[in-house]
Order: sequence, then structure tokens, then C-alpha cells
Amino acid sequence: MTYIQFDAPRSNSQETKDGLIKKWLKKALLSIITIILPMANPDFNDEIDDVVYWLVECDDETGIPEREIGLNKEGQVILKMPCGDNIGYWTDNNLLLKDFREHFVVFEISKEFFECNWESFDKLLTKNN
Repeated sequence: MTYIQFDAPRSNSQETKDGLIKKWLKKALLSIITIILPMANPDFNDEIDDVVYWLVECDDETGIPEREIGLNKEGQVILKMPCGDNIGYWTDNNLLLKDFREHFVVFEISKEFFECNWESFDKLLTKNN
């Protein structure tokens, strides 16, 4: 396995603030859509926009992302996927390791660093429950 870290891409929706009516319409539309189509990451959908750094585990042979961890601006783990009903942001994507390296500034990290962060999320859940 290869373990990488990169900055979360920023979308235009995060850079511009919507007005109250537009926010309400978006929320209403999203609610209707999620009744028809289940969300890919129901527990973490709201947290994905708060991710500043991604840690991703990729298979060495295929380059396919297997697991991912989202860190906030303080470097704290705020999500990990797949986890429960959450299939993942990058693991449910068509990008491979070579694509991450091509489109992002990627740093290789150690397996130990990745695993430590993966386990810290479980400890956080246990502490909060």
C-alpha cells in the first residue's frame, strides 16, 4: 500500500457565500433528492467541506484508493471512510494513485502515520459516546 497526503481542493461554492433564499432552495432540493437517491456518505456529507487535508491509502498494484481520512485545519481527524454506511469521497471516485500525483501536490506518508490517524477517529467516537 502507498499512503499519501494532499490539500483538499476548494470548490467555487466554498469561496462564495450564497444568500439566504438560495441556501434554503439548495437545502430543500437536496432533501428531496436524498429521499429518492440515498447519500453516499450520510454521516459525513456536511464534514467533507471542512476537510483541509486528505490522507489516502492506495493499492500498490491497481492504484485504487482503499481508505481515506479527512483532517481539519487543526490537523484533527473529522472523518474516515469507508465507515459504516459511508462509502467514501475518494474511494467512490475514478481517480487512481497516478491521478492524485498528477492533479494534486502529493506527499507520501508512512503507514504508521495513516494508521494512527485512522485509529484516532475510533477513539474520538468512543470518547463522545
